[in-house]
Amino acid sequence: MPRGKKGSSTPRLLVEKPQSESTDDASTNPADRPLRVEGITFLKDENGPAHHTDEFVENCVVRRGQSFFVDLLFNKEFNQKSDKLTIELQSGPNPLPNKGTMLRLPVGDAVKEGEWSAAVEKADGENVKVNITTVSQKASQKCDQTYLDDDTKLEEYVLNEKGYQYFGHKDHISQRPWSFGQFEPGILEVCLLLLDWSGLRDNAKRSAVWVSRAMSKMVNSLDDDGVLVGKPSGPYLDGTPPVCWNGSVDILLQWFQERRPVKYGECLSFSGVMTTVLRCLGIPARSITNFESAVDTDASMTFDRYVDDQGVPLPSEDFMWMFHLWNEAWMARPDLPEGYGGWQAVDATPQQASNGVYQCGPCPVSAVKNGQVYLPFDTRFVFAAVNADIMTFQIFEDPESVYQYVEKRSVRKSAVGWNISTKKVGCNEREDITENYKHPEGSDQERVAVREAARYGSYPDAYEDVIKKEDVEFYVNSHAKYKMGEEVHITLYMKNNSKESRHVTAHLTANASYYTGTPAGKIGELEQDVTVEPGGEGFVDMKFTPKEYLDKLVEQAIVKLFVMAHVDTTEQVYVGEHDFRLVSPDLILKAPSEMTVGQQSNVTVEFTNPLDVKLTQAVFRIEGPGLQKPKTIPHPPIGPKKTVTLTEPITPGKAGKKTIVASFTSDKLQQVTGEKEIVVKKPSA
Repeated sequence: MPRGKKGSSTPRLLVEKPQSESTDDASTNPADRPLRVEGITFLKDENGPAHHTDEFVENCVVRRGQSFFVDLLFNKEFNQKSDKLTIELQSGPNPLPNKGTMLRLPVGDAVKEGEWSAAVEKADGENVKVNITTVSQKASQKCDQTYLDDDTKLEEYVLNEKGYQYFGHKDHISQRPWSFGQFEPGILEVCLLLLDWSGLRDNAKRSAVWVSRAMSKMVNSLDDDGVLVGKPSGPYLDGTPPVCWNGSVDILLQWFQERRPVKYGECLSFSGVMTTVLRCLGIPARSITNFESAVDTDASMTFDRYVDDQGVPLPSEDFMWMFHLWNEAWMARPDLPEGYGGWQAVDATPQQASNGVYQCGPCPVSAVKNGQVYLPFDTRFVFAAVNADIMTFQIFEDPESVYQYVEKRSVRKSAVGWNISTKKVGCNEREDITENYKHPEGSDQERVAVREAARYGSYPDAYEDVIKKEDVEFYVNSHAKYKMGEEVHITLYMKNNSKESRHVTAHLTANASYYTGTPAGKIGELEQDVTVEPGGEGFVDMKFTPKEYLDKLVEQAIVKLFVMAHVDTTEQVYVGEHDFRLVSPDLILKAPSEMTVGQQSNVTVEFTNPLDVKLTQAVFRIEGPGLQKPKTIPHPPIGPKKTVTLTEPITPGKAGKKTIVASFTSDKLQQVTGEKEIVVKKPSA
């Protein structure tokens, strides 16, 4: 299977005449005139299907690892025995052979196996068909950094224009369709411009390592006027709210047309655009979601939480995403010892600077699993996101001095990195790939990896002291799947493992939250004392109604529960955060299962308001690569429990299996999506 091309190469043809022939261009005898190229045709209709690039409707694009053909038109008959022909391929503004940006290929009688070469395929008078080969498929396994020997995976990770993004809560995972659209008109030109703007030297553009790293900084706007401005929380008065995007095409084309960053994005859109860019450039790529994703800001390899001497939470620079999306790109790692090729984590969401720039990766997933955080790039950051322990420290004031002293109170070993997810190859199901990033939670191998990582962190003594055993266990039951508009019921359970009764004071606070963990407004608060008998259980219940939470929810409709519990007898302190998402309804899309290129059909979008309040600021969006350009449709307010239906005409532009994607946003409901797969046929002859 061929690879994707990195950057653009413009073929240049040189013709060398034999010394004995006349060079008088004014000769009246056509046979005496110098041989000259009159035209060149890149055989898109032939090369495109053979190279799986026929979806690029505007360009002839070829991939490494197999031959492609060009037709040459000369000013006179070509003599294969006496005329000498050389093809020169150039890349960049200053092509040089020693930099790998200029290549000259003498055109012979046959191509050479395993190397760049060119040969005459067919000569017919003034017309000559030339076969140009890069390297053989066998040779490409050794020299091509993105070689992937699996056609079904290539179909998924390079050619598929549609996928899913997973979000929500680790116990109740939601998904939304995303249109990557890497073959849509204009997208290849956008991606090549991103390469040019990235600052990569032309010879570095041959490296999947450096291209993927450069694209992780170009998809965000913080350093190079890249594609998207990150803003995980509103208001979004001067741009598009991140939850409104259905795909990458609208975002990339807007950036290209305006030559300035597009407002606004969050991790879902950063990851979606990154997938599009990498696939367009021929690098196998997929979007990844990590639930309970830690952000370790001091490179300690731990997630640090602080409470004061009364157990009240204190500010911490570390923070936790309810979920976070990044990407994986498939490549060899010639810059690392053998064994670290394959899937590499790359992240375009700007969180922390790497080498002074907001970029992340590529980081070997296998290195993350084994705690080898010293390997490039940004392995420390990715490791902490999926496998940091949560350490709670209590800070005590010394009344006789200005100093404080700190005591480690607890270590939670399995709170970070859950249900790491991506779309399964060849179907619309979710695949859990957590085992790629970490050994089974709590296993000896996983504990060794954690301690190995901590050795190279900013707090290498993190595991030197011993945490005392705590005899009261705490557990929050927030696993119910709550729908928007339902009453929410949360229970804090506690189990006393000692032989004496324990008196517990529990304080629960529920806040509306952004998915980054930042609170948006208090929903409810409860404090309660509980006496738990020896070996017994106790609980605290907390409830709140739609009237209490609807006006306070923000994007993603997340509720974060903060729990602080204090055991009087033993001074044990429990501090925990638990979150869940209120689920929105789906859109219902209806359309013919089959359509025809160039013939108009209708798609209907149906939505029912599940709430007892009116929805304002209602907007529908619909798009689908090869079916429909992104379209925004404002709608009047929708009353309580009301159903509305939209009918949209679409005229398919490409044959094949396509997907139409629609979304709905309003003042109180976000992330309402739907999709419909359609088979588009070519017109009958």
